[in-house]
Amino acid sequence: MASQTIILILLYTLLQYINAFQLTSSSKISNINTQKLQEFLATPTNWPNIVLSSHSVKCPSTKNNRVDVPLQVGDYVEEVFGLPPLLPLSVIWKCVESRDGYLEFYSEKGVPNLANECKMIFNIQQHKDDSVVVDLTMEFEQKNPVIPLAIPLLSLDNNLALNLLLPRAIRGVR
Repeated sequence: MASQTIILILLYTLLQYINAFQLTSSSKISNINTQKLQEFLATPTNWPNIVLSSHSVKCPSTKNNRVDVPLQVGDYVEEVFGLPPLLPLSVIWKCVESRDGYLEFYSEKGVPNLANECKMIFNIQQHKDDSVVVDLTMEFEQKNPVIPLAIPLLSLDNNLALNLLLPRAIRGVR
């Protein structure tokens, strides 16, 4: 019993120091080029169509940009996710890099009381067989000890987005 208690204390202590997380997902999508896929992913109004947890997007009060066109470097968007109205969560993303085959969004404040220093990075590579491979990397620092419990759900959400919902949504815009 004492050894189990020591193990639990050590595990709890270790979890207190593991506060940075990185989740990766990947998908191969046929009959599209990198530019078209990048434009699709850079357009926030597409996000709720491909991410189960994404409810809606809107212009934040900090900047007057549109959410129905691809974001450019310096543009902001507020993504509402979770289970509104029961569990309304949101994050304000800033497009920090957009170049051929690479998109990066960043949120210093992240989700209040849950996560900060959030990044969403898309790497998009054209293949010879007329397909595109897209890799999604999500990074964040936890601000709440329950976050590790949500990691499997976040990972599942990202994988469903890239491998099921994104290819389905893309078929409608080709």
